[in-house]
Amino acid sequence: MNISKEARDIHYSALVVDTHSDSLAWPTRHGVDIGQPQEKTHMDLPRMREGNQNVQFFACFASPSWIENKKVVQVTLDYMDSFHTLMRDYPDQIEQATTADDVRRIIDAGKLVGVLCIEGGHSIDDDLSILRMYHRLGARYMTLTWNNTNNWADGVLDEPRHDGLNHFGKEVVREMNRLGMLVDISHVAPATFWDAIETSIKPVIASHSSAKVICAAPRNLDDDQIRAVADNGGVIGVNYEITFVGEAYRVTKAALDDEKTEAVKRAEKDHPQDSDSLKSALREIDDLQDEKVAELRKPHYTEIVDHIDHMVSVAGVDHVGLGSDFDGATMPEGMEDCTKVPLITDELVRRGYSEGDIRKILGENFMRVMEEVLTD
Repeated sequence: MNISKEARDIHYSALVVDTHSDSLAWPTRHGVDIGQPQEKTHMDLPRMREGNQNVQFFACFASPSWIENKKVVQVTLDYMDSFHTLMRDYPDQIEQATTADDVRRIIDAGKLVGVLCIEGGHSIDDDLSILRMYHRLGARYMTLTWNNTNNWADGVLDEPRHDGLNHFGKEVVREMNRLGMLVDISHVAPATFWDAIETSIKPVIASHSSAKVICAAPRNLDDDQIRAVADNGGVIGVNYEITFVGEAYRVTKAALDDEKTEAVKRAEKDHPQDSDSLKSALREIDDLQDEKVAELRKPHYTEIVDHIDHMVSVAGVDHVGLGSDFDGATMPEGMEDCTKVPLITDELVRRGYSEGDIRKILGENFMRVMEEVLTD
C-alpha cells in the first residue's frame, strides 16, 4: 500500500477507533473464526493489526425478523457469546474494554481492543432489565432502532408509530445515561433523533452515518442533525457503505432495484406460484441485476473523506470519527477491507489536516466521549 511516510507515522502510532462493524455475524451465523485470516470477510484479527484498526466496536444485530418468534434476546446473546469466545480464544491478541481507561491499558499492552455494542433497540424486548443485563455483559452502546420502528422508537425506513420516542423510549435513554452506556442515533427516524438529543443528558453518538448533503440516503444525517450532535458534545462515525457515500451510485442503484422489483412482479404474474418456471425466471432476474450492478462505477475511498471534510466544516473537527460498517456494507473502491484504512489517513494528510486533527478523527474524539460517558 502506497502511503506517505507522514501518514504512516501518524496512523501506526494512533488510536484508530472504528465505531461499528458487523463482523460478529461471521462466527455467529456461519461458524467462521475471525481470529484467523479469512478471505470473505472485511475484518479479522490479523488484518486489524495490519491496518492498525486497533479499537473495534463489534455490533450484535438480531434481525427484526426474530421479533415474531420471540428470539431477539436469544440471538443477541448468541452474538455476545461469539464476542466473548473471540476474547477467550485469542487473549494474547485482543481484550475486551468497557471503559476508556481499559482501552488505553490494553493498547499499552500491545493488544487489539474489542468493545461490545448492540444494533437495534428491539433487542431489549421492551425490558430495562435486559438492557441492564447487556450492559453487565459489556455492551457499551445501543442504537435506539435499526431501520425498523420498534415498540418505543421510530426507525428511519419504517412507518412511524410514536412521533419519535414514546414515554418508555425516553426511559430507555435515561437508563442508558444512568448506566454509562452510549446512546446511538444511527438508523433512527428524524423525530427519534431530536427526542434523543432532547432527552439525553450525556453526549450521544452516530456510530455509522454519513452526510446527507453529499449523499441523500435516508440513513445519512442532515446538517442540522450534524450540528446538534456537535452541540451535544457527541461524535459521528462516518459510514463507508457505497450507497451512503456516493450520490450518483445511490440513485443509479435505486433505479436498478426498482426495475428488478417490477420484473419480479411480472414474473410472478406470468408463472404459477412455486413452479420451476417461476424459480428459473427469478434466477434470471437476479443474475441480470448482479450483472448490471457489477457494471456500475463504485465510489472511490477518497469520497469517504469528502464526508469527513463536510462534517468538519459543519460540526468542527472535534465531532467526527470513523464508523466503517465493515462486514455489514459494500465498500468503496480501494477500501476493500480494514487493511486499507491507512489510506484514509493518507488522504487526510494530502488534504492538509494537521497531525493533531487527524488523531482526533482517527480515534481521540471518540475516546473523549467514552471517557465522559462509559462506566462499569
